[in-house]
Amino acid sequence: MPTYSAKTCLTGISHHVELISSIYVDSLTSLRSGSSFMEQQLWKCSVCSFSNVPDKTNCDLCQTTREAKKSKIPSLWRPLFQAAAKTDQASAKLRGRTKSEEQQLNKVQLAAARRNLWRREALPTGEVRWVRLPGRPHTQDNHTAILGDDSSSPSPDMCSSRGSSCMSVGYVRVRDSTGRLVLNESDQVGGAHRLAPRRFGLASAALVVEVSKMPFLNKLKWYSMEIHRLWVPWELGHVEFVVRRDHLVEDSLLHVMRLSPEQLRQRWRVSFMGEPALDAGGVLREWISLLVVELFDPSFGLFVSTASSNHCAWVNSMSGAHQVRHLEYFSLIGRVVGKALFEEQLVPVHFTVPLLKHVLGVPISFSDLQFLDDELYQSLVWLKQCSNPDDVDALMLDFSVTRTTQRQDGKPITTETVPLAPGGESIAVTVVNKAAYLDLLFQYHILDSVSYQLLMFLAAIYSVVPEELLKVFDYKELELLLCGVPTVDVDDWKRHAQVAYLVENTPTRLELQNVSWFWAVLDTFTNEQRAKLLQFVTGSSRVPAQGFKALISTDGRVQPFKLSFCPMEHLYPRAHTCFNRLDLPLYESKSEMHTYLIAVLSQDATGFSME
Repeated sequence: MPTYSAKTCLTGISHHVELISSIYVDSLTSLRSGSSFMEQQLWKCSVCSFSNVPDKTNCDLCQTTREAKKSKIPSLWRPLFQAAAKTDQASAKLRGRTKSEEQQLNKVQLAAARRNLWRREALPTGEVRWVRLPGRPHTQDNHTAILGDDSSSPSPDMCSSRGSSCMSVGYVRVRDSTGRLVLNESDQVGGAHRLAPRRFGLASAALVVEVSKMPFLNKLKWYSMEIHRLWVPWELGHVEFVVRRDHLVEDSLLHVMRLSPEQLRQRWRVSFMGEPALDAGGVLREWISLLVVELFDPSFGLFVSTASSNHCAWVNSMSGAHQVRHLEYFSLIGRVVGKALFEEQLVPVHFTVPLLKHVLGVPISFSDLQFLDDELYQSLVWLKQCSNPDDVDALMLDFSVTRTTQRQDGKPITTETVPLAPGGESIAVTVVNKAAYLDLLFQYHILDSVSYQLLMFLAAIYSVVPEELLKVFDYKELELLLCGVPTVDVDDWKRHAQVAYLVENTPTRLELQNVSWFWAVLDTFTNEQRAKLLQFVTGSSRVPAQGFKALISTDGRVQPFKLSFCPMEHLYPRAHTCFNRLDLPLYESKSEMHTYLIAVLSQDATGFSME
């Protein structure tokens, strides 16, 4: 079976830093030496093949249980088009039979299972190409080109001649001659023009590919090591600013957007007006969390929640109708997400698969539409399969898209018609040119409708963290790096916790009882309640990808969770998020402790009135 590939140069939209290849040999050798032992200890998920640590009962990437057997997992590569055709009776019967006979992959599992469809391969020239692995479904994909400038978008005539292959090719985002982001088939992308001067040496490019083949935990070690190389020591320069809670976006935009490229990689100390706090990490974490929540809120207008079962964040194509300064806001959120990645902090939002792929420059295919809008995807699949000219004509479609929006200021819904091709409103979709329509509609939804916003967002991310460092991860691993583990494991929390007694190393009987009660109470909590308590204590509701052993302060040092007892001067627990510490009064019973912990969770777990 042939192997299909797409070459790409490890340059992009980012503001690059030069990696000096000679200093990486020892680090790579060190990572390799630990890989063999580590891999023996890990277990592989039966759905996505992700290597999980032994004490995990569910896969960190797709949440499939460890006990799930491959024989019980449906074939990932069953023709999804058949199962998606709602109006076809034969397909409906097939769907019903499939669902009754075997478990179906949900969207999270499906995305994780497909993460290794493409891989990077180093070439002797120093370039890196995308290679589509053999044994995966592909019709006429032929991706062998080096990423560079835009060539031409497909026309209705051209795409109709290609038939159904329009729906199976991989696309990559590039910048055209005007600087705008566009999608191109890999075999149409020219290699003569690069987006930025190439800063990678041959050995460095090969190193990135080599690291990308390692288990996630090894990648994470390498990434953390390289990020720390870029950190600017506090004494050589740092950034301090104050924001108001009730003007969070406005103040943050003012401070963050005036920073120079060098300042973006300096240490930041953030404080909230009127709230004295020593920012050893907690205030920065809370600021990132609150700002991300507000900017990603659909009501703000920059992002929308996908019309898919997993409800992830996607760029709002009508963001300009909600926010006049929307492009500045996309640059702001890009810098904040980049800073979170740079500081190895977590964000409380999940990106949809196409957005994660855009961040990494991974090829995107037609089937990725299902992660944006299930209903749209299934309808287009039906159209793709339909061979009856009358049925296609009855839809009365043309080469245009109609989009509507409700303005933030309360004005009536506005409607806008966007042609997919020149004069598209006058071109009827027929059984002959439907492939062209589907291809152009796919490109519109995946990139064309959000290209300006996405360009600002991506460029801002890469201004903080070099794109090359992110490319060792696949898109689901990037999500894990950015968002952390979705569930709060009490056993893992307990294993990596420290306890401080009133008298050091001399616990009383009541203190020992309180320790036992604390973990027992957490066992009774729902995952949402545990996440709220974690937010209260650390400033983040998510657990790092490496678990509780990887809790850190803003200076990058490991800062384990600490349960510290205090006299009963106050009935409520008190948090020191800068140090991941919970001060717990000595309660007389487990029920009393439960009552006050629940009371804390019912309040707003933000704000600083102490260190």
